[in-house]
Amino acid sequence: MKKFLVLILSVLIAVSMFVGCGKSKSTSSTSEIFDSSKTYTGKFVNGKLTKPFHLKVVTPTDFNEFIIADKQGFFKEVGIIPEYTGVLPANVSLAQSVIKGDNDLFASGHVTTIASARKAGAKLKIVLHSMVDSPDFDKTHMTWFVRNDGKINSAKDLVEKKIAMSSKGSCAELLNAEFLRQNGVNVKNTQVIVMNDQQQEQALKQGNIDAAILHPPYNMKTKNDGGFKILTTSYKIGEAAGDGAVGGLAIRAFSEDFIKKYPDVVKAYIVADLKAQQYINKNYQQSLKIAADYLKMDVKDMAGNIYPDQKWIKPEQIEFWVKTAEKNKLTNFEVPGQIKAEDLYTNDLNPYYTGELK
Repeated sequence: MKKFLVLILSVLIAVSMFVGCGKSKSTSSTSEIFDSSKTYTGKFVNGKLTKPFHLKVVTPTDFNEFIIADKQGFFKEVGIIPEYTGVLPANVSLAQSVIKGDNDLFASGHVTTIASARKAGAKLKIVLHSMVDSPDFDKTHMTWFVRNDGKINSAKDLVEKKIAMSSKGSCAELLNAEFLRQNGVNVKNTQVIVMNDQQQEQALKQGNIDAAILHPPYNMKTKNDGGFKILTTSYKIGEAAGDGAVGGLAIRAFSEDFIKKYPDVVKAYIVADLKAQQYINKNYQQSLKIAADYLKMDVKDMAGNIYPDQKWIKPEQIEFWVKTAEKNKLTNFEVPGQIKAEDLYTNDLNPYYTGELK
């Protein structure tokens, strides 16, 4: 009996070890990603890193310059190897993942996103601009769609109606509030529904929402599918607020801790990202095809972005977003002057701004 019990115990231990190994293999991709930061000693010399750095970033799900920087080899040129961590879980914000270290780059969002994150204690810092808005539909930041057969023809018709947006605290919430304010409607007299861009077209078609605010490429797909009309665009809203292009300004950021530890990596990232931005502006149709192939989408349904002709952040662009958020009393901007534009960004690691590169 004693030998039998020993045998059973040995089998149970072996099984538990096997199960434990199985669990470790099935964990999220983040745990399996190579972390070069643990041993990194590279430097930024002559526009590139002397040693490759594995940069952790959320897997792209829409058009952006990150896809182009990767697929066209701009990251490779400067010594950056992107490590995709997958799509963020629904209950985890990008700011949280960057502060925690699950991701290195804050590769999505706008000025107000960073301001709100900092207000909540997440010390993120903008290091580079990204896209700007355009009056051309295939390059527009956001589009407001309503049904063709509905009775919504203006902002005033949205009173007591359901307006879908991908998230609160960023571009859609800010520009929607500004659109309504410009037309004499208080956003509190509407119902905001948080819903992924991918789900909004079907929800609008079924009547579950009354208006959809869509980013590219989903705005292009919705337009092509038909049955909807455009109420307004982010460019028109920004233009009425004082700057149509800057109304679509996106940003790229890192945690202050990452910036302090790896300033050379930040410099290299800026160089590669700017090359990708310039490539897109000069090769727009080709860039759409590259992104469509990566995202496994039909290129006819693909829409993208354009980028400003500049190499570093302009203070007035950041100020535009802060002032517009204050004007609409967006969360964290209720008190004018409490959030200062100069605290949100830095050009100190931009090698073109400092003169390290020409």
